[in-house]
Amino acid sequence: FTHHEALDEEDKFHLFWKFDEEKIEFEAHVQTTGWVGLGLSPNGGMPGSDIVIGWVKDGTAHLTDRYADAKAEPSVDESQDWELVSGYENGTHTVLRFNRKLTTCDERDRVINDDTLRVIWAWHDEDPEDESGVNGPTYHGPNKGARATLLLERIIPDQTSSVGTAYTVDLLMNNVTIPNQDTTYWCHVFEMPKLGGKHHVIKAEAIVQPGNEGTVHHLLVYTCKKNPNMTIMPEGHPGHECYTPNMPGDWRECYEGSILVAWAIGSGVGILYPEHVGYPIGDEDDSGYVLMEMHYDNPLLTSGMQDSSGIRLTYTPELRDNDLGTLEVGVLVNKYHVVPPRVPEFTSAGFCSSQCLNAVSTDEEQHPIHIIGVNLHSHLLGVKLNARLIRDGVETDIVRDNNYDFNLQFTRMLKEELTIYPGDILLTECVYDSSHKESIVYGGLGTPQEMCEGFFLYYPKFNLSRCDSMVNIGHTVGYAGVQDFTL
Repeated sequence: FTHHEALDEEDKFHLFWKFDEEKIEFEAHVQTTGWVGLGLSPNGGMPGSDIVIGWVKDGTAHLTDRYADAKAEPSVDESQDWELVSGYENGTHTVLRFNRKLTTCDERDRVINDDTLRVIWAWHDEDPEDESGVNGPTYHGPNKGARATLLLERIIPDQTSSVGTAYTVDLLMNNVTIPNQDTTYWCHVFEMPKLGGKHHVIKAEAIVQPGNEGTVHHLLVYTCKKNPNMTIMPEGHPGHECYTPNMPGDWRECYEGSILVAWAIGSGVGILYPEHVGYPIGDEDDSGYVLMEMHYDNPLLTSGMQDSSGIRLTYTPELRDNDLGTLEVGVLVNKYHVVPPRVPEFTSAGFCSSQCLNAVSTDEEQHPIHIIGVNLHSHLLGVKLNARLIRDGVETDIVRDNNYDFNLQFTRMLKEELTIYPGDILLTECVYDSSHKESIVYGGLGTPQEMCEGFFLYYPKFNLSRCDSMVNIGHTVGYAGVQDFTL
């Protein structure tokens, strides 16, 4: 199998899977000798879910395709689209293998696509006597849960072991005391190893301090511009809260550099780059310093938490064919980006115009660039996000997630690289659901505020890391019925 996740915190429900263009196949390993249930849910609950329940009894495996209209025993589907491959028990665990087409003709089945999906799971320690009714599967009790995942994630093979010479460097925060506030951005500048020549970063692995998995939300690493007097904190210093007067002024200049790596919760442990690209470090333009910006999410306002999380970079002097870059495209983060209350679908979009892309093309001949992956980002109100290409007035999807989850932010590697030519426009669009809000939500860095960004992985790298656009203030106030205003 190509994919694997432990669905529960106690590691009792392990799900393995693989897929092709038409079908997906699962194998569930569950610590029970009773029935096992797995479902695809629109929101993490039972109503509207596409469910499969199976068990092994007297050496024979059973599997039933079901659906749920309410929080009750799922009904057996008239169209049995889940196919049992095999099943067995080993005294402590039940193991079931089954598959299904990604898209069926059954209206009760949920389509399995590139969207974030909410997988629900459950089990019971006893087998049912019948498929349904009073002798059907018994209520699972506390043995249940939900988890957001990307079932059709495209994984880049780890080829670092085949590299002749490779090194690692750990960039770790140093016992940061996380403030008892909802959102904290914490910054630290690191001096990179002295390399004596150009190298390529080929892998980035998150190192999250055990116990802080729910607090370390995302991080960005920027390459700083050259500054012989860069402020470096003494050994053991934790760093500073970003965007505050305590943060050294020259650290702010690092934001004008390039984005070396972007990692977010849900991205897994490692970010692997294809074998023909690597992020350049140690060349003549490299200052030798990087700034790491960490986003801590603390909605319960817990006091006294400390953190030493960060990122491990693997780099090599064996240069790959192309220099990799990261380009941020979206809505400029400020108070003029607003989401009105009580609106089930409100759309914001940020553009990177052809003028901007042409101005920083790789050379005077304006060669094209190639996109290999995109990470979509908004905050709590985001429900549908996408990145698109506009060419000659025609819009084409690059990536799309119509079931976005703030706590699952994958870098989506493209099945096929997308070439961007001079004259093209890049667009990041976010759809928000504010139907439960009673007041305006403004754009900002905090989790309760909103963003709309896309981080595009591309090559060859050029001298631009951000291409954000300002919202049209006239359109915003016009939405509220205001016809005349001054700033």
